[in-house]
Amino acid sequence: MSVDPPETSRRLRDHLEASFTFLSDSEGELLDVLNIRHRGGHQGLDIAFPTAILVDEGGRVRWIYQSDTYRQRARPESIFAAINRMEAR
Repeated sequence: MSVDPPETSRRLRDHLEASFTFLSDSEGELLDVLNIRHRGGHQGLDIAFPTAILVDEGGRVRWIYQSDTYRQRARPESIFAAINRMEAR
């Protein structure tokens, strides 16, 4: 989820050749629902706190990571461990 406009997210997805969809919330509506808006977080602009949410095929949230600062991200090994736990179920 990003506050970037959809076109910016699409260009990043294309550049990375990602096989998943990047979500854009340029108005920050979902950021507020999820309580992940970091007001004035980067160069005075509102951004999302780094958050990772893993959802299973049934639509259930199985794992959430949320940082307290825009500079900290979930470590890849933590994300892959959570995925492995989901697959083991």
